[in-house]
Amino acid sequence: MSADAKEGKQKLVKPGEDVSVYGLKDDLKTSVPWLPNFLHFPFFYFPYVINDWSARFVGMQVSITCIILGALFLADVNRGAIKWFSAMVFAGYVLRFGWGGNYSFFGAVGNVGARFCPAEVMAGAPKQFAALCGIMFSMSAMLGYFLGPFWLGPLFSFMLAGAAGMEGFLGFCVGCWFFENLLVPFNIVDNDFINKASSQVPLERKKFQDRFVRKSWESEEKENGTYRPFKKFKGYAPANTSVGRPLLVKYSDKTEHYREDDVNYFTHCKLSYMLPGLGWAAVAATFKQLYLQGLVPDQYPWVLMTIVGIVLFGTWAAFYMTKLVINPMRVIKDFEHKHDRYYAAGITIALILFGYLAQRENDDIARGLFWVGAMGNLFLTLWLLTRTFIHPISGGEITPAMTIPLLGNLLASVTLEQWLDWDSIPDLSYFLWAPSFVLWLLLAPGLLFKIMDSPALNPGLRVTVMTYIAAPALAASAYFTLSRSEDVIFFSLFFFSVLAELFCVMLFLANYFRANFNEGYWFAVFCLSAGFFPLLTFHLLRKTEFTYVWVMAHESVLLGMALILSGHTINNVVHGKWFRKWPGPVGALNWMTRLSHDAFRCGGAKLLELADDAITDYGGPAEDKKVKLDQFIELFDQYTVALDVHADFEDNVMFPAIDMYCPNRAKLAEGQHHQIHDSLAKIIAIVNNIKDPSKTAKTGAESETKAEGKEETEKKEEPKGSTEDLIKELIPLLKEFVAANNEHFVHEEDHIAHVFRKLMPSKEAKSLARKCFRRGSPEQWRKALPFIVTNQEYYSRRVNFLLSLRMAYPERMQLFGAWLYQGIDETLFQRLRVDIPELAPRHTQGHWRMW
Repeated sequence: MSADAKEGKQKLVKPGEDVSVYGLKDDLKTSVPWLPNFLHFPFFYFPYVINDWSARFVGMQVSITCIILGALFLADVNRGAIKWFSAMVFAGYVLRFGWGGNYSFFGAVGNVGARFCPAEVMAGAPKQFAALCGIMFSMSAMLGYFLGPFWLGPLFSFMLAGAAGMEGFLGFCVGCWFFENLLVPFNIVDNDFINKASSQVPLERKKFQDRFVRKSWESEEKENGTYRPFKKFKGYAPANTSVGRPLLVKYSDKTEHYREDDVNYFTHCKLSYMLPGLGWAAVAATFKQLYLQGLVPDQYPWVLMTIVGIVLFGTWAAFYMTKLVINPMRVIKDFEHKHDRYYAAGITIALILFGYLAQRENDDIARGLFWVGAMGNLFLTLWLLTRTFIHPISGGEITPAMTIPLLGNLLASVTLEQWLDWDSIPDLSYFLWAPSFVLWLLLAPGLLFKIMDSPALNPGLRVTVMTYIAAPALAASAYFTLSRSEDVIFFSLFFFSVLAELFCVMLFLANYFRANFNEGYWFAVFCLSAGFFPLLTFHLLRKTEFTYVWVMAHESVLLGMALILSGHTINNVVHGKWFRKWPGPVGALNWMTRLSHDAFRCGGAKLLELADDAITDYGGPAEDKKVKLDQFIELFDQYTVALDVHADFEDNVMFPAIDMYCPNRAKLAEGQHHQIHDSLAKIIAIVNNIKDPSKTAKTGAESETKAEGKEETEKKEEPKGSTEDLIKELIPLLKEFVAANNEHFVHEEDHIAHVFRKLMPSKEAKSLARKCFRRGSPEQWRKALPFIVTNQEYYSRRVNFLLSLRMAYPERMQLFGAWLYQGIDETLFQRLRVDIPELAPRHTQGHWRMW
């Protein structure tokens, strides 16, 4: 048994070592696994490699939690709450088994701790098997708590705590040890695929590190006196080309290149960053209702959650007020943003919730917060909706977020329940409730139709759709509070919110594991909290065991979701993903402009490197030079095909479209195209000679045009000598060509691309992108598409390229997947199909049918 096996873990090979050295049995490398190909580890969306420190921190948390739960249960301390906490531990293991540690609370917090430790990359498959073992023990503990004798649940909790503690505190993974000594020897898993996939990922990360060097663009500006928009930058930039764009943000937290762009807690503080405080205030309000109705014996849970919400909301308020003082124009810009301005209503909604939480504790504070929040929300409702109807908006701006201010009015009418016996308060409650709900009824169908018909619609997660849960739920609660009647209106509104919740939760879960976390997810917590109030009323009316389980399950999911999002929030702040300026979203035109240019930059640098290696004597065998030469010819063929397609759709589609907006803007670029093609023709002639030295090619031409007869004469050179001589002649021409091509790309990006970005509507941009794709033949795209994807600077760019292509041509993603499968590395394709499931053929693992 290997040393790694004795430690219970499988270490990856180091860069440069043989991939077969993996800590596994060598005689199993060519054997056939028992399981079919769609049941290979890792299953679902579990990563191929993970950071062992993240798994260890998860083990520490699980161990401590299980010990506390078991001890408190044996001590007969709040056994009802412990049962539901054990269910949350089980749910966390299910999430980690299917999607890795990022999507559970313990996993997100574990990533925070791992941020400050040196990364220890290891295979993901053994850890997924360990998570499967954790599922069995945590499920047994949960069933023991709910159904078994008093000692059964704590017994399994202590067993799980021991195994998790061995991994967390001692570094010995029991599940990994069984994986290597049970599944691998009996040939249950595909060992070869795990070796290849797990070893390639860290090598790709190492290549990612090597592609960037630290540069100061300010110093270059002083030296040559030139100016480009990104000159004010100090950080990591592409090392393979002098004209590469700087690395404004770090697209991967798994390398040594930490983020170099400016993280400013004041300048880049956004309106939506107050949503964590709003979410915890909403969860605290639901727990306060449980306490008031006697379903929770203690009030410390909702008090603690209120404190958390106040801290988060207060911290955001301090940052944003500082932003208002030091840079008021940015605040004005926030309120003018077509989407973010609606989140301003979240401020007043949070004040209303904090006022509700202060009721019966300090009525003076409660009344003050209520009046400020309710009147401020009423003003925001009138301002935002009036602005929306007065100013014309495009289809891309239509969003359910337009109804967020209406939710604040509905919530205000619910929180007035304590003061309904005061004069005029019932009238105020009707005034806040009835017009807002009627207006929501008028807007909701039209908004949903416009969203489905919008050209800006994409398969991403629209969290604001959950307003279709919150609005009828708050309307049902307000109606019952004012009328005290359990009639058909209340039940219609309540069950409509239930149906909307089922639909929206499925939509949320279907997209949650495919999209990166953002602060907007906290709005889903508020909407689910709003759905809790009529559910609790329904339980108090029925008082059955079914409704009790329904209420507690809903509250457990709500609390678990708030904890998971809290872990993500802390993780994003620690890793520097918040409080910064992010690049704009990927549009339908990005795939044929900036992202294609990046592929040509990297591809040109590789061509020069391969050409130099083909003639440089490193003391190795002659076959190495032949291999390098073959690789050069293959890459050059892909490069020229992709360049021909790119130039074709630019000349015939993009430049005419530019002339409609800005006449003569593309004239210089058209001239550069002719010069580049003239240079490329000379290079192609030499490459053809290299492919077949027996043929004589014309490598130069001189044209002498006479004034009268316009007669042309051509000068033919003698046949060239050896292949090495041809390559030496080729390299200067290739350098000149690549430099001219890169300069042409810079000109297009600095002087042409912003015309599309600023002036062209999204619907027209999508139509233009589809026309561009139709310019090339299938045979050309079969070569060009793998070239562009493979030669992106880093993996995130490959995903962005395919996302942009999906926005333009969603119905052909499986065709693109087939071309990529035939033209790129198998492991890279498997990584891409996880992020872009539409690439996978139908009825295969991971296929996502969206269109």
